[in-house]
This record gives sequence, C-alpha cells and structure tokens, in this order.
Amino acid sequence: MVKSNEWVPKGDIILEEAALRTVKDVNNCLVIAGPGAGKTELLAQKLDYLFSTNKCISPKKTLALSFKTDAAANLKDRVKKRYGEEYASRFTSLTYSAFEKRILDQFRNVLPKEIRPSKDYLIEEMEVIKEVLDRNGLNTTGMRMNRIKEIAESIALSKNDSTIKHDLLKGTQNNKPVLFYKQITKLATQIIATNEYICKALQMTYEFVFLDEFQDTTYDQYNLLTACFLGSSCKLTAVGDNKQAIMRWAGANPDIFLDYIRDFDSNEYQLLMNHRAVPKLVEFQKEVHQILNKDTNIFQIKDYPEFQEGEITLFEFDNEISEAEAIAIDIESKIQRGIWPSEICILAKQNVNNYSSELIPRLNCKGINARIENEYQEILKDPTCNLLLDLISCSQRKRSPLIWENISTFYDNINGINEFSDELAVAKSYKEIDNIISDIACLISSFIPNEDNMLNLIECIIEKIGANRIISNFSIYNGESDLTTIVKSFSKLLYKDYSQSRGVWIDIISNFRGENSIPIMTIHKSKGLEYEAVYFLGLEDSAFWNFDKQPEEDKSAFFVALSRAKSHLIFTHCKWRKNNLQNNKVINEMYSLLRNSKLVSVRTIVPK
Repeated sequence: MVKSNEWVPKGDIILEEAALRTVKDVNNCLVIAGPGAGKTELLAQKLDYLFSTNKCISPKKTLALSFKTDAAANLKDRVKKRYGEEYASRFTSLTYSAFEKRILDQFRNVLPKEIRPSKDYLIEEMEVIKEVLDRNGLNTTGMRMNRIKEIAESIALSKNDSTIKHDLLKGTQNNKPVLFYKQITKLATQIIATNEYICKALQMTYEFVFLDEFQDTTYDQYNLLTACFLGSSCKLTAVGDNKQAIMRWAGANPDIFLDYIRDFDSNEYQLLMNHRAVPKLVEFQKEVHQILNKDTNIFQIKDYPEFQEGEITLFEFDNEISEAEAIAIDIESKIQRGIWPSEICILAKQNVNNYSSELIPRLNCKGINARIENEYQEILKDPTCNLLLDLISCSQRKRSPLIWENISTFYDNINGINEFSDELAVAKSYKEIDNIISDIACLISSFIPNEDNMLNLIECIIEKIGANRIISNFSIYNGESDLTTIVKSFSKLLYKDYSQSRGVWIDIISNFRGENSIPIMTIHKSKGLEYEAVYFLGLEDSAFWNFDKQPEEDKSAFFVALSRAKSHLIFTHCKWRKNNLQNNKVINEMYSLLRNSKLVSVRTIVPK
C-alpha cells in the first residue's frame, strides 16, 4: 500500500494542480473539464490513487458510467493495460444504458406485475416507434428512418410515469413487450427506490462512482443516481463541461451541475489546461467561450510570443458548387503536406448528406475517399466486430502487435489464462487461435455473392469462437439477441466494403475501419473525438433552424465543433445552397465572432 502523500501519477503524467487535488479528493466532487483537458486520464489516475492507497478497500469496487460505448470501453482498457488485471477486476465501466438495463434484467421480478416486462422484451423496435408516431397523429409514410426515430424519441421523452404501463401492454411486436430507453431508466429507478436490500447491495459493492459527460445527464438518469447513491457512503466524481451541453433535446437537465452540488454537497474543481490543440486554437476556444458565455479564465495556454502553428479560416462562397471545389482542393493540399485522411473530419450541424453531396464526388475524383460515418461509428465501437476484423486481418498475415494483443487478450480471458497458468494451458490457447485463423482464411477465400452469404460466413465464425464465450467476455451484451443484432449490422456493412474492394481483404478491413477515408458526421456524433483538421460546412441560419428555441444548446454545438480540431479549423458559408438563399442573421452572434476575430482568416471566394 502506498501512503497518500507518497502517491505520484503513473505513466510520466504531470497533473495540473486542480487535477491533482481532484484525484486525491475522496468526497463527492464535480470537475469542470473543457475540451482536451484529459478527462479520461484524470479518472484513470484517480482509480490508481484509490486502489494503491487503499482508499477503496478490497473487495469493494469502483463504478464508471459513460454515455458512449467507446468511452466506457476506452476507460476500462486504459485501466487494464496500465494497472493490470488486479485493478481491472475491481473496476466496472458501463454506459448509463447498460447500467440501467442490468438493474432491470437482474431484478425485474420485484416490479408489480402490471408493469413488469417479460424477460425477452425488445428495445425501440421500428414498428413500435411508428406506432408511437401514429398515436400522436404523425404520418410516417415516406419519412426517413432516422427522422422517424428522432421524432419518436422526443415524444417518448415527454411521456410521464403513467404511460409505462400503457406502452408495456400496448406496444408489442410478436407478443414481446417493447421499451424505450427512458422507460428502462424509470423501471430501474423504481426497483432501487422501492427495494432497500437491492439498493444496499449496490452501495456495498461500489465505494466510488465516476460519472463522465455529466452535462448530458437527463432528469430521469439523475433520479436513478440519487436513488442509488444519495445519502450513502458511496462517493461520486462527476466530470463534464456545461459549455458542451448539446443533449437537451434528449432531456438533459440544464441545471444538473447546480442540482448535484446542492444534493451531494460536492467540492468543485476546474481543469484549465488544454492538452489537445495548438495554442492558436486554444486561444480561439477561450475567445469564443468568453464572448458567447460572458465568462473568463476558462482555458490557459503557454506564454507563446506569437502563434507559429495553427489555422482558423472562414470561407465565404457563392454556392455549394464553388464550396465543394475549393474545399476539395484545400483538403488535397493538406493530405499532400502529410495529414492522413482519417485525421481530417467534415462536420455539419445536421443532414450531412445535404452538405456533403457535392464534395464527396470531387474528393473521389482526386483519389480521396470520404464517407458518412453514421452507420460505421456504432459498429466500430463494438468489441466483437473489432475482434472479427482483427481475426480476419491475421488470416491475411497482417499481424501487427496491437492486433495480436487484442486477439490473445480475448482468448486469455475466455480460457482463463494468466501469469500462473502452466505451459500446456497456454499452448492449448494459442493453438485455438491458430485454428480459428486458419478456418477464417479458408472461409473467406471463396467468392461471397451477396449479403446473406456474408452473414452466414460471419455467423459461422461466431459459432466457431462460441457465442456464449463472447457474451460472457464482453459485458456490453445482455444476451444473445444483442450479439445477433450487431452481427447483422456488421455483416451488411462488411459486404458493402467487400463488393467495392474486389475481394482484397486487407483493403476491405482497412476501408471498413476508415483508415483511408475522411469521416463525415454531425456535430453530435463528433463529441469526444479529435482530428488534426476539422471542416464545418454550412455556418448558416438554415443549419441552426431551431436556434431561437434553443440558443444555448446551439451555441454549445458550435463550441463542440470548433473544439474537435487540433491544428486546422475551417468554417464555410454559402450565399446560396440548393438554390435557396442563405443568411446568418439568426446566428449572427457566432458568425460575427469569426469575422471580427484577429485569429481568423476570412476568405471570400468570388465565382469565376
């Protein structure tokens, strides 16, 4: 055991003073951490402090809750790789949805019969979503699925407790009850709030709780947190940034920080350093923050006499054609100067197809791939999909250290291999890896004519590995149906890349992972990501069509977009887009900030 005053950060990390005090605070605390502040690293260091100083006494555990699957997995992986299995075994990292679903699945039988879902309930099936819309007088004919889901979620979020019973009884498909995620949150809260023994068991398991992206916490999720931990000996560390609060449309509580400080009597810390962007971009973030929020001292940068690095440009075009031509040339020049395509990102506030339809073919003509990431993002966060991609890569004799480490770690886990295992057990596990790689090489050597055959191939690989072993190893799954759903989506996208890559599997895997293409996504999808160069297309009133009703959230979205960039930040505005006149009167506060800033270069492109 290390004494508290002797503990030092691991991995040659230097923590700023506020971060160090946060790490050593064993009471409830709130950490305001802006873009690039190193939130994941902070939580990993705090976990080490708690375990190595015995502040979290064995066998008690620490729980981390995140909103995104990749964020939860990233924190878990960082802990495991840096501190080993001993710490990882006492650290549970889940998404809020997985945490809520776990409570419901384990303890649903304590719910009253009239609202108790059966064990095989479904989540947000499209037929039920359409039914919700129809009940609210909205016609779904000809409507895109994403739009259907978006509207349905907003309706579901406006429901009150009395509708849970109605939807459980009425919203069914194939005689299976269907739940929205908000309903699962409420049912989980009811389980905890009405069963003292279940609540006590949870509190006795976890002594410390980490809450990531806390600004996105909904009213219902906060109710669940208070039901679970308020008034207990469990200590919470909430980390977030209220200037990145872009989920209020999904029910996020705008006063969540104030409520938390009041209810949990928490200490408050603010991380000031930005470790992501070059100084010029950090200074611009500071400027935007101060002007939009009338605040000061949010970021600190080193005392540079002048900004040698970094680019911030506002392009003004006549229309989307000239925009696409100029941006394609600009992107090409950056790639020629050494920026990899996957380190460039194209953002739009919404409707990315509308903003990228002219640009994508012009990039393709220059030999530059760009793709809309909506379908790929969730798949590439899934551990089984990544395991399958790694195994296929190995079958084609591509065995990078990272790929091999991922595969061997998986098989070590499912075969119980550790430092105390004998040579025979280790050899047997390695033999199993060799066999599955050989089997895959044989399976993918034949031509795959359609999506169904690709699905059959992937299901065959899953069967050889063992679906139950996969589910038991990866905690994100709550049964075989979860795995089946993700495998179907994965195989469909994989066939798409297969058909475009002429069956060359190394290229297929590389393209699937986006290693050779520029990602295109909405601002919401970019949250938590970072790129060398970020292009935000369409800084126009039409993109921020709901600004009058949600100005603070839209300004936060603007801030999120600009804080994704590490070195190059480019905005575009078109006078005409899709033959419609564009303005910037509604978003003038943001637009004039760019035009008036000394850090921004404004380039008006006049059509030839």
